[in-house]
Amino acid sequence: MTAAEDASQQTIREQADKIAASGALGRSRSYARLLDFLVECSLAGRTPKEVEIAIEVFGRGPDFDPSQDSMVRVYAHNLRQKLEHYYATDGKGEPRQLAVARGEYRLVLNDVASEAPPVAAATEEAAPGAPSPRRSWLAAAAAAALVAAGFGIGWALRGGEAPAAPSGQASLAASPVWQPLFDDSLPALIVVGDYYIFGELDERGDVARLVRNFGVNSSRELDELLMYEPDLQARYMDLDLTYLPRATAFALIDLLRVLYVSDKPVRVVAMSELNVADLKSNHVLYVGYISGLGKLEDFVFSSSSLAVGETYDELVSRETGHIYTSEGGIPATYRNYRDYSLISTFPGPGGNQFLVVAGTRDAGLMQAAHALSDPGFLRAIEQARPEHATGGAPSFEMLYEVLGYARTNLDARLVHAAALDYGKIWGGNPLPAN
Repeated sequence: MTAAEDASQQTIREQADKIAASGALGRSRSYARLLDFLVECSLAGRTPKEVEIAIEVFGRGPDFDPSQDSMVRVYAHNLRQKLEHYYATDGKGEPRQLAVARGEYRLVLNDVASEAPPVAAATEEAAPGAPSPRRSWLAAAAAAALVAAGFGIGWALRGGEAPAAPSGQASLAASPVWQPLFDDSLPALIVVGDYYIFGELDERGDVARLVRNFGVNSSRELDELLMYEPDLQARYMDLDLTYLPRATAFALIDLLRVLYVSDKPVRVVAMSELNVADLKSNHVLYVGYISGLGKLEDFVFSSSSLAVGETYDELVSRETGHIYTSEGGIPATYRNYRDYSLISTFPGPGGNQFLVVAGTRDAGLMQAAHALSDPGFLRAIEQARPEHATGGAPSFEMLYEVLGYARTNLDARLVHAAALDYGKIWGGNPLPAN
């Protein structure tokens, strides 16, 4: 091997490591496995065949038929686009850039000075069997529209200045329900309940529709599904997309007015991105559907008098067996319907406080946020607190039946209230606030 060849191999490894570390491959391990495999083949001086990639990278059997299954072509096409995007953004200054050769399953190094890798254009002809650019763009645009309303607020918090809080919000922040989030130096962490979605491909390899599967909540879980059921690899594709219910945006507007009373740091994170270590070092405010509680679900319901029913549109009283069923999943345009709001608050394991603002559907979630940001409603919550006389940090749950109309909350009545036991949630006794 010549010195030039050795340097090229070293550059290929370095570039692949940088690409993987940048996050350009998304959260799915499928693209990382494919890139690693192509790197090893490149270093060995050979070009793998489509069947070999299907078997070695995606776990398909020796009977894999490329003429009937476009999975490898789809992944290779998408990997090529991911590499091009990386070098158009994070890797823009790299003098030598890694690319997937057109029409081959082979990595090449392009010298930017003489042959910069082309950026995919809207009119580019798709690889055989790969999603057409226009249809892929439409699928991405549809998903982006779903997340825009909710995450727009999150980005504003990260990069913008907090707007001034109305003067009336100071009295809300001083209420016993809100005060534990303000009376120390701990930052506030808003956790929004997001949902992972992935693409379902048609026989041509185009994204035919977006899929939400309650059993698949991350790229890692989709990877695991495809590893255990390899026949599905040609059917599903990771699009690196999540979405938020529309009501999350409206609920955040109400709640942020109260949080902005303080100048303490406020950070927003999606449930799918939540670091469990943050549950001890922040006051935690959850905003979202009950079905989006994710890592928090066990804590919220471990001491609860309620349990999630057969679906997340149902809550069941552990004491009476009564079932509270939301009708928000099938609202008629000109019909009132029932939905449910859950407000739950309890001390955390590090002297912090948890406040859960949730609903079975949109009307319930918006009502829960309204209840905590309206002076009259908040006073009613204080009066109805089951542990009102015990002192200390609040620890209770309340369930409201909400009258909904066309995704809007109209009115609500309290149907359940119960104290929560710190010992059943975390064990031991609560730590004093910092």
